Amino acid sequence: MSPQQYKFGPAKAKEFYTENNVIFLTGATGFVGKTILEKLLRSFPQITNKIFDTLRSQFSTPQEFHEKVVQKIVPVKGDITVDLLGLSEADQRMIHEDTRVVINSAASVSFDDPLNNALEMNTRGPFRTFEIAKGIKNLAAFVHISTCYVNAPMFDAHIDEIVYPHPLGEPEAIYEAMTKMSYEEIRNYERSVVLKTYPNTYTFSKSLTEHLIQKQYKTMGLPIVIVRPSIVTAAKAEPVPGWVEGVAAANKAVVSCALGQVQEWIGDGSKKTDLIPVDIVAKVILLAATTASSSQPRPNIYHVGTSSINPITWGHFGTCLTDYWLAVDRPRRRVSDDIRFEMYDLPVFKKRFDQRFGEQIKTLAQHKDGKKLKIRISKAMAVPMTFKTFATSQWFFDVSNTLALDDAAPVELKSGLRSGMDWDRYMEDYNAGVHAFILKEKVVRPVGGASYSIQPLKRKELPAAATPEKPDIAARL
Repeated sequence: MSPQQYKFGPAKAKEFYTENNVIFLTGATGFVGKTILEKLLRSFPQITNKIFDTLRSQFSTPQEFHEKVVQKIVPVKGDITVDLLGLSEADQRMIHEDTRVVINSAASVSFDDPLNNALEMNTRGPFRTFEIAKGIKNLAAFVHISTCYVNAPMFDAHIDEIVYPHPLGEPEAIYEAMTKMSYEEIRNYERSVVLKTYPNTYTFSKSLTEHLIQKQYKTMGLPIVIVRPSIVTAAKAEPVPGWVEGVAAANKAVVSCALGQVQEWIGDGSKKTDLIPVDIVAKVILLAATTASSSQPRPNIYHVGTSSINPITWGHFGTCLTDYWLAVDRPRRRVSDDIRFEMYDLPVFKKRFDQRFGEQIKTLAQHKDGKKLKIRISKAMAVPMTFKTFATSQWFFDVSNTLALDDAAPVELKSGLRSGMDWDRYMEDYNAGVHAFILKEKVVRPVGGASYSIQPLKRKELPAAATPEKPDIAARL
């Protein structure tokens, strides 16, 4: 469908969210979900009705929200792993009557989830949300958030914004077979089949979900669009440069280097990786919703990544990490001052690992103490193994559909993806964000010739107004 054929389309995003101003957002306490919510509230003041959010029972108190935000949000107690999301009948009725847009951001992004857990969250969860969406009377869009790495088995390839044939066979047959497996059978299937094709259960479960959506798209009759981010990292600009949370994906690599936990990695420094700031992802998600239509033969798909525009290599990434963490004050939680990011192929990595830790491992095997050393040695192997596939291979994700959105977007939603990234500046912001928001330490660093401080927010602290003289990251929130 060309942009001219949409009722709204990206050029009329403001009008779209004026007419469709009730949004059911799952996973709003996650990194991407929070960024989507912040962007909605910042850029679309016309959203003055309600934004629904399915939350687990441990949802924190409403006092944590600014008064202005609370007026626009209705927290709904729910659970993505339960049929009908565990919603009460009253909440279901409210959602069915009022909702106009669904954004499904709930997922498990863990790379080491057992297969049954990954399927529960990332495959069954979305289809439970589809069941709720089928009852919505005036649904304009359903945005399903996936990942570029659903096509991880296509190493060193240019990957288009389409659904390719599944490498393991017929998706519905695969899913049906897994539903009948015992716990031991599914664990064996994970080891013997899934992990021999996909880097982890996360990418497999996301891939299976996309294929099932494509198969059932016409019968579901929902206006679904699919957004595939690559490796989601700290904000480029909004709410502030460097804002980040969670120790998953690339953040785990940054933290492991910062704290001296891991110095040597399995990979090739010349390989290109695909990092994408979370605020760019949020903008594309909101734009993609404007192109949803149940009358299309298949859902639109949008890659959000940098690999086909101006990617950063793993070597450049590692240099940016070590330059920053060698220059700043020692983090309190650092376990070693050996700050390196060196990449080796797997045989060399294993040889060096044995040389570094072989004798210690033998000694530890004979003693019950040495817990801290055991943890350090475990991380020195486990964390690089998690990244092995991503750091020894590369993919080039086409972003033609996404650039078309961006070109037509209003200024508030333009991502700047086409103009590329200043990686040195961005990585400095990213590292500082990890320092402040994940490690929770005060950060003082030079930026553009001036020094300023970055201080982590307290959970119930409302930021003061920013001033040009002191662009404090907490204040600018």
